[in-house]
Amino acid sequence: MRRRVLGAAAILLGGLAAFGPAAGRSAPPQKPEVVDCLAAIVNGRPITLADVRIAEIFGLVDAGPSTVPEARRRAVLDRLIDRKVVIDLARERTPVDPEKVAQELGRLLTRLGRDEAKARLASFGLEVEDLRPYIEEAILSETIVAGRFVHGAAVSLQEIETYYAETFVPAQAKLGRTAPPLIDVLDSLEAEIKAAKVESQVALWIKNIRQQAEIEIRPDCLNK
Repeated sequence: MRRRVLGAAAILLGGLAAFGPAAGRSAPPQKPEVVDCLAAIVNGRPITLADVRIAEIFGLVDAGPSTVPEARRRAVLDRLIDRKVVIDLARERTPVDPEKVAQELGRLLTRLGRDEAKARLASFGLEVEDLRPYIEEAILSETIVAGRFVHGAAVSLQEIETYYAETFVPAQAKLGRTAPPLIDVLDSLEAEIKAAKVESQVALWIKNIRQQAEIEIRPDCLNK
């Protein structure tokens, strides 16, 4: 698949050169530039700039709110690294349910829209099936994390009362609403607090296992 991406990049740049300032007059032939490079190596496994761009453009990871291209690419790269270290630590190599992968792929194409998805695939010289490995890796990583934190996090009544008074009620006031009684939102607030605690625990866990992994990041690659 990476050969296809590299070849597509070379073809695209070669084609664009024909419409540049030198079009219409003779010029020395130029070799097309291959806009790909090694962005990181995780436990001996490569992540290329093409991997990062595909994950970003197809929304295969949460890149965060930043609109700065370099910052977004680095965020995408970090998420891809996270997935690899999670899978490597668990040494999980069981195949992902093909039906689940197909469902996720279908949702992705539906979200983008047929024409937009086709255009994005064409820009990389890809076919729909080339997205499957990225989706499989995402599902596998999420499954491992969910299994490790299956019991969630304990939430006390005191935590819920504090969250209600210090966070929920002020938030409702800003919206011009009167907060419902605590008893009416007790379950939903507990779920919110539990989700936030689990998210924090997962982030800390991944941070720790990244420290145990062999990771080499090449930031200059992301600026190409």
